[in-house]
Parts: sequence; structure tokens; C-alpha cells
Amino acid sequence: MKNKSGLIYISWMIGVSALILFICSSLRHELFQSTALDLAVFDQWIYLASQGLPTISSFFGFQMIGDHAAFILYLIVPLYKIYPDVHWLFAVQAIALALGCLPVYALSLQAGLSINYARAISICYLLYPSLFNTNFFTDFRPEAIAVPALLWAMWAGISNRTWQLIIAIALVLSCKDILSLTVIAFGVWLWLIQHRRIYGIGCIVTGAVWYLMTVGYLVPMIRGGKAGGVVFYSSLGDSPKQIIWNIIFNPSLILGKLFAPETLFYYLLLLLPVIIGLHWRQVTTIIPALPMFLLNIISDYSAQRDLVHHYSLTIFPFLIVWLLYSIWQYQQDKKRRWLKPRFLIVWAIIAFLALAKYEFFITRYLSSLSNLHSLHTAVSLVKTSGSVLTTSRIAPHLSQRQIINLINTNAKPDYLIRENIEYLLLDVRTKNRENQLDFNPELPNQLKNNQAFKLIYQQDDVYLFKKQ
Repeated sequence: MKNKSGLIYISWMIGVSALILFICSSLRHELFQSTALDLAVFDQWIYLASQGLPTISSFFGFQMIGDHAAFILYLIVPLYKIYPDVHWLFAVQAIALALGCLPVYALSLQAGLSINYARAISICYLLYPSLFNTNFFTDFRPEAIAVPALLWAMWAGISNRTWQLIIAIALVLSCKDILSLTVIAFGVWLWLIQHRRIYGIGCIVTGAVWYLMTVGYLVPMIRGGKAGGVVFYSSLGDSPKQIIWNIIFNPSLILGKLFAPETLFYYLLLLLPVIIGLHWRQVTTIIPALPMFLLNIISDYSAQRDLVHHYSLTIFPFLIVWLLYSIWQYQQDKKRRWLKPRFLIVWAIIAFLALAKYEFFITRYLSSLSNLHSLHTAVSLVKTSGSVLTTSRIAPHLSQRQIINLINTNAKPDYLIRENIEYLLLDVRTKNRENQLDFNPELPNQLKNNQAFKLIYQQDDVYLFKKQ
């Protein structure tokens, strides 16, 4: 009976959390704060697949699987067949992230913790800042689906649920090619720490084969010879092979990054939401997180070392598991008896209030409020599936077509005349994150005086042109 009431409690947590996450991301989109990279890209790919059209991104110029071999996107295509709408992506991500608290709850009970502790740790998971921030800042990421799958795989591996482990690992690998490294490390953890030798070897072999197939062959083939994400590691090499070679045989290139002030602060950010309950004897629980953790540290891109972007999304679940095993360890050692469930929850709330970026709603996401109605009106006037040229923040509202591209600061009327576009939609009032316009502010006036373009809507610094 207690277990049943616990599941009902967790179900409510999942439902409420998913609803909150969905509302947040939908509201951000409604305020024209979602961006072309990556929301419009994924929306266009999945829309084209649902319509039986070639899934070639007009932003990138390559096929859908070229984006890190994210085969999971094909499972979303049937939803677009029902009704093509970008909100499906928000719903899938919100449900996936919220659903992760279910395997956390199951892992807690599996470790021998009480229902109260299992509930508290599930709440700690939902309040981990990276979960909220990714949903509220980075639009949509396929690896969000990998979060509950990784936790599910841990539970299944420990419980000797072979088929459930296979399905969970397949889901993880289908989300992003580089997660094959996470699966390899997870296999090491299963083998050496959990003593599930067959499962461990199976994960290691599967992850290694998937890495070679996708990172080593499939993605570079689709992208014209380059693997995805290599640009963030240019200081270490121009290919995954060179990067791995330099990491192994030229460690001096990365040693400085391991102890840089920015990196030390990143360690603190990751640990702070759970640090109140961590026990050093259970640190091996984070072995599966090490590949993505190390990739974030050695990256030249500083955004990989914060809790705002999505790069820590497949790291923090293992910190939550470290927390639950630490609580079990303290109970075995009969220490920290004051660490009751309510203290875990209070600390999680404090960390959330300190590190979650809910203030973006006020500090960033209201910038288009003054001409929001005009933006929605202009978008509604794009009646056909013709090609569109627009800004990054408008693109996700018009991405369900074969050709949509982003304007740049060098765009001039003579150049635009030669471009294959039917509509041109510009917002002179709203600036990008660098506090600049995506185009020359004089461009709308230049186009109004050009016979090749017809101005069909102008209001509140929003201009919609149609090519004659």
C-alpha cells in the first residue's frame, strides 16, 4: 500500500513538473525568444520527414541524421503527422525531463532507502538547476530524452532486467552519437562496480561499435567529411581521432584546463545542488558521467561549463544517483542522522533559487513585448509554404517549409534579389543576445524603395516583404 501511494505521489510530481516545463518553454517561444539554432532546425527536419520530403536542413545543408546521428527524431515524426506543431517538441522534452524522477525513485528504493527519502531525492532531481535551465534556455535538445533512459538503464542493469536494459541503452544511443562514450563508461561501471560483467561488456562493446559507426563514419559522411562538434575542440585537433590522440599522448594540452579558475567554478556549480549529502565512498557512481564531464572541461567553448546550456544534461543524473547512494552510505555508517528528507528538499530549493535562470523571463524574454502582436500578425500573413529569409528569433515560427534561411548583416537589396526567397520578414526593434541587429537597420527602407520587393505589412518596426 505504501509503495502504491508512493507511485501516485511520483506520478503527480511528474505530471506537475512536465506541465510547468512545457508552459515555460511554450511561453518563451510565444515571446519570440526561441531561436533558429536549434529549435527551427529540429522543427524543419521533423516537419519535412512527416511530409515525406527530403530531410535536408536549409540552415545546414545536410540530412537530419547528420546532426549527431539523432535517430530518436524519427520517433517524433508520427506526432507531426497528427498535427505539425513545434509544441510537440516542447511537450516531448518536458515529459522526458520530468519522467526522470521515476527511475530516481526506483533506484532509491532499490538501494534500500525509505519512501520518504526516495520522494525527497526525486524532488532534488526535479529541482536540479540544469534541468530547468536547459528547458527554459535551449529550446529543444534530443539528449533530454536520454536523461530518463540513462537512469532507467542503471536501474535495469542492477535489477538484471536484460530487455529493459537493452531498450534503455538503445534510446540513449539514438539521442546523440557522442553518448556512445557515456554508454562505454556506464558499461565500465556495471562491470567493475556493480559486478554485472556480461551487461558491462555488452555496453562497452555496443558503445564502441556505435561510436565508430556514427562519429567515425556516418555523421562525417553526411556532413561532408566533418564530425559534429569538432569545432569546439580546435585547440586539440581537427578530427575526433586527432583530439583523442592529443588527449592520450599530449596531456599537457588539457592539464591547464583541468585546474583553470573557470573549470573549478564549474565543479562547484555541478556539486552545489547535491553537496549537502554526498559521501566520498560512493564517488564511483559518477563514472558514467566522466566522458561528457571531461569533454566539457577541455572544450574551447566556455558555454559547456555552466548550468545554463544543455551540456551538463547527461551529467547531473549521475550526481543525483551519487546523492542517493551517499544517503544509503550514511545510514549504514550511522552518520549524519540530521540529514532528513526535509533538509535535502530545503537545500535543493535553495540551490534552485540560486542557480536556476527563471529570472531570464524578466531580464531577457520580455524584449519583444512592445511589438509582440505585430510579430504574430506578420507571421500569420506568410500564407504559403514559400521560402523565407528572416532573423533567428522569428525563424522557429516559420520553419515548417523546405527553405528558410537567416539574414546576415551584409545582406543588401541587390544580393537579396538574386536569392531564392519569396518572403522577407524583419524586426528592427528586437536585438539579438549580443545586443545587435541581425541585419543592416537601413535594409527595410532600402527594400521599400526597390521594385523587386512589395511591402505587405509594416507595424511597430516589423516589416514583411514579398518578392515580386
